[in-house]
Amino acid sequence: MSYQQSPLVDKYIADFPAEIQERLSWMRSAIQATFPKTIEDISYGMPTYRPAPSKRGLVHFAAAKDHIGIYGVFEPKNDANMHRMMLPYRTGRGTLQFKNSEKLPKTTIRQILLHHSGHFSPEIFTDK
Repeated sequence: MSYQQSPLVDKYIADFPAEIQERLSWMRSAIQATFPKTIEDISYGMPTYRPAPSKRGLVHFAAAKDHIGIYGVFEPKNDANMHRMMLPYRTGRGTLQFKNSEKLPKTTIRQILLHHSGHFSPEIFTDK
């Protein structure tokens, strides 16, 4: 199974202004690259990525008035560098927010997603 874009997520992204659509589309691509064998869907009103046949999401993202958030991210318990990297964006347990008024820290987000992916079985990340 390979990743397939959901028309529900297409609509979710299309409902935002162009500058937010660009940020959401990038986030979608970054998650897709990190979790290529997941099912994309909408859960709790936001794009969600989960392995088949599980209903439990691996990671979610959503747009709000002032930021784009990533939800469900594992805390870096024994990784001080990752903790420092996430700290400016952390707003709650498993929640990171990236302000729309600031440039999206793409390298940081990719590294966070890779760290997050390390908490799951490798079979859900590669298309064999």
